[in-house]
Amino acid sequence: MNAPSRRAGTVATVIAVALAVGFFTLVLFRIDSQPRTHVAYLYADTTALAPDVDGRIVAIHAHDNQAVHAGDLLVVIDPEPYELRLRQAHAQVAALEAQVSLAGRQVTSQNSGAQAAQTNVVRARTQLKLADETLARLQPMVAPGYVTQQKLDEAVANQRSAAAALDAASSQADQARQGVSDTHTLEAQLEGARAALLLAERDLRMTRLVAPFDGVVTGLQIAEGTYAVAGHPLFTLVDARHWYAVADFRETDLAGIAVGDRAAVWLLGDTARSVAGHVESLSPGVQGDVGGGPGLPTVERSLKWVVIAQRFPVRILLDDPPPARMRIGATVTVVVRGPHVH
Repeated sequence: MNAPSRRAGTVATVIAVALAVGFFTLVLFRIDSQPRTHVAYLYADTTALAPDVDGRIVAIHAHDNQAVHAGDLLVVIDPEPYELRLRQAHAQVAALEAQVSLAGRQVTSQNSGAQAAQTNVVRARTQLKLADETLARLQPMVAPGYVTQQKLDEAVANQRSAAAALDAASSQADQARQGVSDTHTLEAQLEGARAALLLAERDLRMTRLVAPFDGVVTGLQIAEGTYAVAGHPLFTLVDARHWYAVADFRETDLAGIAVGDRAAVWLLGDTARSVAGHVESLSPGVQGDVGGGPGLPTVERSLKWVVIAQRFPVRILLDDPPPARMRIGATVTVVVRGPHVH
């Protein structure tokens, strides 16, 4: 091989090596600048649906793994006992309303009687005043003979009679005032009956268990005839409105991750397509080897005999997740691609 050929081959080799080094350098840079992890899974919030009332289940309008929408009827509990209680509550309210009305009329009549008795007291007091004035005027006129003793005796009798009449009228007025009742007790009972009516209406509504949000039914293992107990879950509803990837990143990667950063998520069962998302939050801590605060997530270290970076959960909110591919616990790969550029 002549010298020019050898030189050309050497140049080609050098260029190839340089390109390879540049390629691997670019790959390492991208890996370093775009944190990624295979330790991740899909997650969605779930709600254990439980009835608010007891009763026999008479209809089930959903099946396991069914997608439902907010407001969809899922389960019906026998409404008959609650319909009867509602009728009973209506009757109780009606009865107390009638009693309050009757008592109100009685109170009005009693007040009228008390006012009439008080009017009699005023009249009797006026009569006594006149009798006192007449007696006082006649007494000095008896000695000179201007008035007979009989006239004075009549005035004394009239004064005593007026005083007795005032005492009687005052006593009757007191009794009339004391006899005036009120409707406070009945009104309080009526208020309680109306509250019981509202509760009965609510209980009847609660015999129809509806979906509180768009989701997927799971764990439904009941049949018609099952006796439902208030507060005891019948099945679980997966909240399909929001899906997340929970990715455990090494603590050395966290400096390159911020809330709002774009992310790409690949499902293990479908690596050809990624799902876009963004970083919603970074965990403030995990359960360490020596323990930690209650409620912190536990992320085990894979090696015990070397010092390795701890991993911290990063929560990725998926922007437009395909419903058919979303399953809680599915393994995913997550790459954080940095801030969103508008």
